[in-house]
Amino acid sequence: MALFSHSKIGTFTDCPLRYKYRYIDKVETEIERSIEAFMGSMVHEALEKLYKDLRFMKVDTLKELLDWYNNHWEKNYDDKILIVRKEFSAEDFRKTGEKCITDYYEKYKPFDQMKTVSIEQRILLDIFDDKRYMLQGYIDRLATDGNGTFEIHDYKTAGTLPSDDKVNEDRQLALYSIAIKKMYPYAKKIYLIWHYLRFNQEIKIEKNDDELENLKIEIVKQIDEINSAKEYPAKESILCDWCEFAPICPKKKHLFRTEQMEPERFSADDGVKLVTRYAELTAEKKEIDDELKSVEKKIYAFSEQEKVENIAGKGVVARIWTGKTFRMPNSGDEERDKMENIIRESGIWEDFSRLDTFALSKAMQAGKLNSDLIKKLAPFVQKDIVRRIYLKEKD
Repeated sequence: MALFSHSKIGTFTDCPLRYKYRYIDKVETEIERSIEAFMGSMVHEALEKLYKDLRFMKVDTLKELLDWYNNHWEKNYDDKILIVRKEFSAEDFRKTGEKCITDYYEKYKPFDQMKTVSIEQRILLDIFDDKRYMLQGYIDRLATDGNGTFEIHDYKTAGTLPSDDKVNEDRQLALYSIAIKKMYPYAKKIYLIWHYLRFNQEIKIEKNDDELENLKIEIVKQIDEINSAKEYPAKESILCDWCEFAPICPKKKHLFRTEQMEPERFSADDGVKLVTRYAELTAEKKEIDDELKSVEKKIYAFSEQEKVENIAGKGVVARIWTGKTFRMPNSGDEERDKMENIIRESGIWEDFSRLDTFALSKAMQAGKLNSDLIKKLAPFVQKDIVRRIYLKEKD
């Protein structure tokens, strides 16, 4: 029996290779975690202390809470923590965490809105009560009014505020509410509450029974997909910059390695040299291609102006060929479907199966189609003039 969680399932969805590294291979890497994750953890632990102390009738002052947070930060911070956004320092993130705690404290003091049931409570959810699909998680804070209403609180230190659609798509707290319903059958209402601390914003929703049943079905499908996976491809996204497996991931490892190099060593790296040269050649080729197109246009113009089809050069002759072709609707267009039906009805579909437009164009140019069919196809076909330049050495 495999035990899943919201974050475990989310990891597979975001990047199957990261899932494999973390949960199957259990790879240890030189990156412990990102500064954003570290800050979030420190803020969570500070709010956890606040509510634990309240259970013993001790209301921490804001100064006490911030002192504890800063001491805890200093004890746990180390240089292995990844800072992706180099324009910000660890100190900037520490101050951001301070502000999150301060705003929360001022908004909710004296913290008597509901009675806290548990803090960091482990949830174990057996979806079908048969141990086939087991999920676990931890509720930041569970609270109740004592009359059948429960609140599941979650603290977020993310730098973005989600839209209503994103909040409604969030599965984590909804899964927790299924477990709470089982734990407390007398629960009448269960509210899901996210605290987006950087914005001093509380978002509160309630899920109905139909939504929760649909969520179960969705989660079961995802677990089945994970269990049946044979390959674990890397999936590139903006999240890659914060991935702890960047040093070994085929999508990121060379980028990660070279970012740590001094300029001289960076310039000497074989990969850097090859790609730099390739970029240079690509730029040169584009320049040549652009010039070639410009000269081609001028040759065509000269040919028309002088009414010549062969133009002399130094040691070479350019022969100008002009022909006609027929341009037809692209596959998938409504007009293409109509055209294909006409060809089927004409009885020549086998000659142009899957509508080989090149072969059909040649047949039309060669006069191999009867005039009635050509008239029917005419609304779908545009005549294009095609020109080519062929070089040959002078005799």
